[in-house]
Amino acid sequence: MSESSVEGYEKRIADLEARLRELEDVREINEVFRRWHHACTGGFNGIQAGRMEALEVLTDDATIEIQALHESGKGPKGREEYTKYWDFYFGDAGPLPYVFQTSLDQRIEVHGDTAVQYSNQLGIFQSRGAAPMLSLSRRVNYLRRTDGGWKIYKTTGDSAFATTLADLNGPLNPLPPRNSGCSGPTAAGPRSIRWRRSRTTDRLRTLAQPSDRVRMVLCFRTRPLGAIPWPSASAPSATTG
Repeated sequence: MSESSVEGYEKRIADLEARLRELEDVREINEVFRRWHHACTGGFNGIQAGRMEALEVLTDDATIEIQALHESGKGPKGREEYTKYWDFYFGDAGPLPYVFQTSLDQRIEVHGDTAVQYSNQLGIFQSRGAAPMLSLSRRVNYLRRTDGGWKIYKTTGDSAFATTLADLNGPLNPLPPRNSGCSGPTAAGPRSIRWRRSRTTDRLRTLAQPSDRVRMVLCFRTRPLGAIPWPSASAPSATTG
Protein backbone atom coordinates (compact mmCIF):
# COMPACT_ATOMS: atom_id res chain seq x y z
CA MET A 1 0.00 0.00 0.00
CA SER A 2 1.41 3.35 -1.00
CA GLU A 3 2.14 6.13 1.47
CA SER A 4 -0.49 8.34 -0.14
CA SER A 5 -3.11 5.60 0.34
CA VAL A 6 -2.22 5.28 4.04
CA GLU A 7 -2.51 9.03 4.48
CA GLY A 8 -5.88 8.98 2.71
CA TYR A 9 -7.20 6.25 5.02
CA GLU A 10 -5.92 8.07 8.09
CA LYS A 11 -7.67 11.25 7.00
CA ARG A 12 -10.92 9.40 6.43
CA ILE A 13 -10.69 7.75 9.85
CA ALA A 14 -9.97 11.11 11.48
CA ASP A 15 -12.96 12.67 9.71
CA LEU A 16 -15.22 9.80 10.79
CA GLU A 17 -14.03 10.09 14.40
CA ALA A 18 -14.76 13.84 14.37
CA ARG A 19 -18.23 13.27 12.96
CA LEU A 20 -18.88 10.56 15.56
CA ARG A 21 -17.79 12.88 18.39
CA GLU A 22 -20.13 15.58 17.11
CA LEU A 23 -23.04 13.14 16.91
CA GLU A 24 -22.33 12.01 20.47
CA ASP A 25 -22.18 15.65 21.61
CA VAL A 26 -25.48 16.46 19.90
CA ARG A 27 -27.16 13.46 21.50
CA GLU A 28 -25.87 14.40 24.95
CA ILE A 29 -26.92 18.05 24.53
CA ASN A 30 -30.43 17.02 23.50
CA GLU A 31 -30.59 14.77 26.56
CA VAL A 32 -29.60 17.73 28.77
CA PHE A 33 -32.60 19.75 27.62
CA ARG A 34 -34.90 16.72 27.74
CA ARG A 35 -33.96 16.34 31.43
CA TRP A 36 -34.71 20.05 31.93
CA HIS A 37 -38.20 19.78 30.40
CA HIS A 38 -38.92 16.56 32.28
CA ALA A 39 -38.08 18.20 35.63
CA CYS A 40 -40.06 21.36 34.75
CA THR A 41 -43.19 19.35 33.94
CA GLY A 42 -45.59 18.59 36.76
CA GLY A 43 -48.73 19.49 38.63
CA PHE A 44 -50.46 16.16 38.08
CA ASN A 45 -50.44 12.69 39.67
CA GLY A 46 -48.70 14.16 42.70
CA ILE A 47 -45.69 15.26 40.61
CA GLN A 48 -44.46 18.76 41.44
CA ALA A 49 -43.75 21.17 38.59
CA GLY A 50 -40.26 22.66 38.48
CA ARG A 51 -38.46 20.00 40.51
CA MET A 52 -35.02 21.00 41.71
CA GLU A 53 -33.26 18.35 39.60
CA ALA A 54 -33.79 20.67 36.63
CA LEU A 55 -31.02 22.84 38.06
CA GLU A 56 -28.55 19.96 37.90
CA VAL A 57 -28.13 20.62 34.16
CA LEU A 58 -26.94 24.20 34.85
CA THR A 59 -23.41 25.36 35.60
CA ASP A 60 -22.83 27.11 38.93
CA ASP A 61 -22.51 30.46 37.12
CA ALA A 62 -25.50 29.95 34.79
CA THR A 63 -28.05 32.62 33.86
CA ILE A 64 -31.78 32.16 33.26
CA GLU A 65 -33.24 34.94 31.11
CA ILE A 66 -36.92 34.87 30.18
CA GLN A 67 -38.09 37.76 28.00
CA ALA A 68 -41.43 38.33 29.76
CA LEU A 69 -39.85 38.29 33.22
CA HIS A 70 -36.37 39.73 33.00
CA GLU A 71 -34.80 42.80 31.49
CA SER A 72 -32.00 41.94 29.10
CA GLY A 73 -28.95 40.84 31.05
CA LYS A 74 -30.75 40.93 34.41
CA GLY A 75 -32.04 37.40 34.88
CA PRO A 76 -30.99 35.39 37.93
CA LYS A 77 -27.31 34.48 37.68
CA GLY A 78 -25.41 31.96 39.75
CA ARG A 79 -26.66 29.00 41.74
CA GLU A 80 -27.93 31.01 44.71
CA GLU A 81 -30.01 33.43 42.62
CA TYR A 82 -31.49 30.93 40.18
CA THR A 83 -32.30 28.48 42.99
CA LYS A 84 -34.33 31.20 44.79
CA TYR A 85 -36.05 32.06 41.52
CA TRP A 86 -36.89 28.39 40.91
CA ASP A 87 -38.08 27.74 44.45
CA PHE A 88 -40.41 30.75 44.23
CA TYR A 89 -42.21 29.87 41.01
CA PHE A 90 -42.86 26.18 40.99
CA GLY A 91 -44.65 23.51 43.01
CA ASP A 92 -48.21 23.21 44.28
CA ALA A 93 -47.76 26.22 46.59
CA GLY A 94 -46.13 28.47 43.97
CA PRO A 95 -47.74 30.82 41.45
CA LEU A 96 -47.10 28.41 38.55
CA PRO A 97 -48.21 24.95 39.71
CA TYR A 98 -49.21 23.36 36.38
CA VAL A 99 -46.61 22.92 33.63
CA PHE A 100 -46.14 20.56 30.70
CA GLN A 101 -43.44 21.53 28.22
CA THR A 102 -41.23 20.04 25.53
CA SER A 103 -38.99 21.21 22.68
CA LEU A 104 -39.40 20.74 18.93
CA ASP A 105 -37.25 21.41 15.87
CA GLN A 106 -33.90 21.41 17.68
CA ARG A 107 -30.72 22.60 16.00
CA ILE A 108 -27.29 22.38 17.65
CA GLU A 109 -24.02 24.03 16.70
CA VAL A 110 -20.99 22.49 18.40
CA HIS A 111 -17.77 24.52 18.58
CA GLY A 112 -15.20 22.41 20.40
CA ASP A 113 -16.08 22.60 24.09
CA THR A 114 -18.99 25.02 23.68
CA ALA A 115 -22.30 24.69 21.87
CA VAL A 116 -25.51 26.57 21.09
CA GLN A 117 -28.87 24.81 20.97
CA TYR A 118 -31.88 26.38 19.25
CA SER A 119 -35.40 24.98 19.65
CA ASN A 120 -39.08 25.83 19.64
CA GLN A 121 -40.81 25.17 22.93
CA LEU A 122 -44.38 23.92 23.12
CA GLY A 123 -46.06 24.04 26.49
CA ILE A 124 -49.28 24.13 28.46
CA PHE A 125 -49.14 26.30 31.57
CA GLN A 126 -51.65 27.32 34.19
CA SER A 127 -50.87 29.96 36.78
CA ARG A 128 -52.73 29.87 40.05
CA GLY A 129 -56.13 31.50 39.63
CA ALA A 130 -55.69 32.05 35.89
CA ALA A 131 -56.92 30.27 32.77
CA PRO A 132 -54.62 27.61 31.25
CA MET A 133 -52.57 28.64 28.22
CA LEU A 134 -51.07 26.89 25.22
CA SER A 135 -47.78 28.56 24.33
CA LEU A 136 -45.11 28.54 21.64
CA SER A 137 -41.77 30.19 22.32
CA ARG A 138 -38.18 30.18 21.09
CA ARG A 139 -35.47 28.77 23.33
CA VAL A 140 -31.71 29.23 23.00
CA ASN A 141 -29.29 27.40 25.28
CA TYR A 142 -25.58 28.09 25.54
CA LEU A 143 -23.61 25.11 26.79
CA ARG A 144 -20.07 24.17 27.75
CA ARG A 145 -18.39 20.85 28.20
CA THR A 146 -17.54 20.14 31.84
CA ASP A 147 -16.05 17.25 33.79
CA GLY A 148 -19.65 16.21 34.42
CA GLY A 149 -20.65 16.40 30.77
CA TRP A 150 -22.42 19.15 28.83
CA LYS A 151 -24.14 21.79 30.97
CA ILE A 152 -26.10 24.96 30.24
CA TYR A 153 -24.45 28.24 31.25
CA LYS A 154 -27.19 30.44 29.81
CA THR A 155 -30.77 29.65 28.83
CA THR A 156 -33.11 32.16 27.22
CA GLY A 157 -36.77 32.12 26.26
CA ASP A 158 -38.44 34.56 23.86
CA SER A 159 -42.21 34.76 23.92
CA ALA A 160 -43.94 34.04 20.61
CA PHE A 161 -47.60 33.01 20.57
CA ALA A 162 -50.02 31.92 23.26
CA THR A 163 -53.71 31.21 23.43
CA THR A 164 -56.06 30.69 26.35
CA LEU A 165 -57.61 27.26 26.81
CA ALA A 166 -61.12 26.68 28.12
CA ASP A 167 -60.05 24.27 30.85
CA LEU A 168 -57.27 21.99 32.07
CA ASN A 169 -58.52 18.51 32.88
CA GLY A 170 -56.77 15.50 34.32
CA PRO A 171 -55.44 14.20 37.63
CA LEU A 172 -54.32 17.67 38.74
CA ASN A 173 -52.60 18.18 42.08
CA PRO A 174 -54.85 19.90 44.62
CA LEU A 175 -53.44 23.30 45.55
CA PRO A 176 -52.97 24.65 49.08
CA PRO A 177 -55.37 27.48 50.02
CA ARG A 178 -54.39 31.09 49.51
CA ASN A 179 -53.25 33.16 52.43
CA SER A 180 -53.87 36.88 52.87
CA GLY A 181 -50.84 37.40 55.11
CA CYS A 182 -49.50 40.51 53.33
CA SER A 183 -51.25 43.84 53.25
CA GLY A 184 -52.21 45.13 49.84
CA PRO A 185 -54.12 42.41 47.96
CA THR A 186 -57.85 42.98 47.77
CA ALA A 187 -60.74 41.39 45.92
CA ALA A 188 -60.20 43.86 43.09
CA GLY A 189 -56.44 43.95 43.27
CA PRO A 190 -53.45 41.59 43.30
CA ARG A 191 -53.93 37.96 44.18
CA SER A 192 -52.19 36.65 47.27
CA ILE A 193 -50.38 33.41 46.67
CA ARG A 194 -49.33 31.31 49.61
CA TRP A 195 -45.60 30.79 49.93
CA ARG A 196 -44.33 27.49 51.23
CA ARG A 197 -41.35 28.50 53.36
CA SER A 198 -41.06 30.25 56.72
CA ARG A 199 -38.64 33.12 57.26
CA THR A 200 -37.37 34.82 60.41
CA THR A 201 -37.24 38.35 59.04
CA ASP A 202 -39.95 40.80 58.08
CA ARG A 203 -38.88 42.54 54.87
CA LEU A 204 -39.67 43.07 51.22
CA ARG A 205 -37.51 41.66 48.48
CA THR A 206 -37.82 41.39 44.73
CA LEU A 207 -36.88 38.02 43.29
CA ALA A 208 -35.05 37.24 40.07
CA GLN A 209 -35.28 40.87 38.93
CA PRO A 210 -38.51 40.59 36.91
CA SER A 211 -39.56 43.42 34.63
CA ASP A 212 -42.08 46.04 35.82
CA ARG A 213 -44.87 44.23 33.98
CA VAL A 214 -44.54 41.20 36.21
CA ARG A 215 -42.68 42.49 39.26
CA MET A 216 -43.39 40.35 42.26
CA VAL A 217 -42.66 41.23 45.86
CA LEU A 218 -42.18 38.59 48.48
CA CYS A 219 -43.50 39.34 51.94
CA PHE A 220 -41.43 37.51 54.54
CA ARG A 221 -43.02 37.07 57.94
CA THR A 222 -41.99 35.44 61.16
CA ARG A 223 -45.10 33.26 61.00
CA PRO A 224 -44.86 30.00 58.98
CA LEU A 225 -46.55 31.27 55.82
CA GLY A 226 -46.18 34.57 54.06
CA ALA A 227 -48.04 35.73 50.99
CA ILE A 228 -46.93 36.89 47.58
CA PRO A 229 -48.84 39.78 46.00
CA TRP A 230 -49.56 38.78 42.42
CA PRO A 231 -51.01 41.24 39.84
CA SER A 232 -54.03 39.66 38.16
CA ALA A 233 -53.13 41.04 34.76
CA SER A 234 -49.55 39.82 34.98
CA ALA A 235 -49.68 36.09 35.51
CA PRO A 236 -46.35 34.21 35.16
CA SER A 237 -45.01 34.03 31.67
CA ALA A 238 -45.79 30.98 29.59
CA THR A 239 -42.03 30.56 29.21
CA THR A 240 -41.05 30.75 32.89
CA GLY A 241 -39.03 27.54 32.68
